Amino acid sequence: ITVWGLLIGLFILVWVWLDKDGAWKKLNMVAVVLLFLLTVVLSVVIFKNPAGIDLQPAGGMSFGSAFELVIVMPLSWLPLIADYTRFAKSKAGGIWGSFLGYFVGSSWMYIVGLGTALVAKDPDPSGVLLAVNLGVLALGIVILATVTTTFLDAYSAGVTFLNIFPKLNEKKVAMVMTGIGTVLALVLNMDDYQNFLYAIGSVFSPLFAILLCDYFVLKNQDLQEKLKVNYGAIVVWALGVALYYWFINLDLVFGATMPVMVIIAIIHGVTRKGIEKWNYSKEYPKAS
Repeated sequence: ITVWGLLIGLFILVWVWLDKDGAWKKLNMVAVVLLFLLTVVLSVVIFKNPAGIDLQPAGGMSFGSAFELVIVMPLSWLPLIADYTRFAKSKAGGIWGSFLGYFVGSSWMYIVGLGTALVAKDPDPSGVLLAVNLGVLALGIVILATVTTTFLDAYSAGVTFLNIFPKLNEKKVAMVMTGIGTVLALVLNMDDYQNFLYAIGSVFSPLFAILLCDYFVLKNQDLQEKLKVNYGAIVVWALGVALYYWFINLDLVFGATMPVMVIIAIIHGVTRKGIEKWNYSKEYPKAS
């Protein structure tokens, strides 16, 4: 596992280092096409014999917990969308590209993943691929897909870091983040991954509830360059984090993300006018 972790980390480092407009773009297209073909093959293998997936659930996870993980998994990727849709040629292209690639793609992968696990009676991806006789080639495609998708995390970490330190080099920061991520992958216990997803959900669900409410409901769509800190939104967000873990402990059938987003959006919409004076703004000197 350590050797594979180091190799994957090295491959991601090389992927980050490659020029986005040259070899990177071509290799990424190859990876996407190969992964798409593999998904088609898996879909055919699974659904040509639907009797193989007619099994009774045997796990100890409640429906609410499973439903929450299904929501929080794509939610964990949501902050990355803007890092790539900013290169879209049009607003419509960015919207439809995100919808098809994110919603349709994720839904398809969920169906295929569940189906392969049921057919192979093994949740391990490598075991699933071997069980359906796709062999080493399929494993190679999965490794390539792992590198290309994990690159997105490293690259976006670099972009996000530049929001705090804009003078740093985007590519170099992404490479440093790749190194840190590789070390963490080697030392952390993957059995705690579910708790990590819950942590992401606790942060992102109230955060995006505030963002979506602010933009679509309250129509606060102008960039406020002088605004440094919105303390009111921070208080509402912190309340949302606490609510998230409360709902997780309740283990409701509809999970935690959805009720938290609805409640926090309502609270933000009701209190926003009263807490606007809590904002901290700063007048930047004009360029001479």
